[in-house]
Amino acid sequence: MGNLYNQTLQQLGLSEAEVHKGTLRTGDMNGPCYLSSNSRYASAIAAKSIVIQSVADLQAIVGGLGNGNLNTEVPQPWPETKSGLSAEDFNEADDRSVYAALRAMLGGRAAEVQSYADAVNQRYFPMRANVYAVENIVVTKDNPLIIEPDGHDPVPVVCDTLTLEPGGQIICNAPVIMTVNTFIKN
Repeated sequence: MGNLYNQTLQQLGLSEAEVHKGTLRTGDMNGPCYLSSNSRYASAIAAKSIVIQSVADLQAIVGGLGNGNLNTEVPQPWPETKSGLSAEDFNEADDRSVYAALRAMLGGRAAEVQSYADAVNQRYFPMRANVYAVENIVVTKDNPLIIEPDGHDPVPVVCDTLTLEPGGQIICNAPVIMTVNTFIKN
């Protein structure tokens, strides 16, 4: 197995025993193939539940996404009068601003939203995430891979090799953090 794959498994606290062995082939399913924690869908493999303690931990999982060049909204600085406010006391506008700050942080623009660090950690962390780890995935034409969580938390998917066959689709119904050592598009 490759370095990035093993490094990510270790970072997420997963052992080799928690990795689905072999190849998950979407064409082996009748219809779509789900990676899902939502009870309405049968997941092709079991998820491992992890806890992400802080925005810094989530940034480490996401990696150098964007390095500051993503076109993400940067909200006005967090008002000092709201410092120490609990997440339950945020109004709708506060929630939108804090979410925009989180997206900016993950997009490499943390310095521009530094005033939000405490509010982001207060609102979103600790965060539960369901991780799907599999050695190999092959996505076929008539059987899309659908990543469907129960809620809106990010879904880490880790695999050594991902092969996307002609016409294959990956549908993400949540923020997905996909770590792949080798991506093959046929």
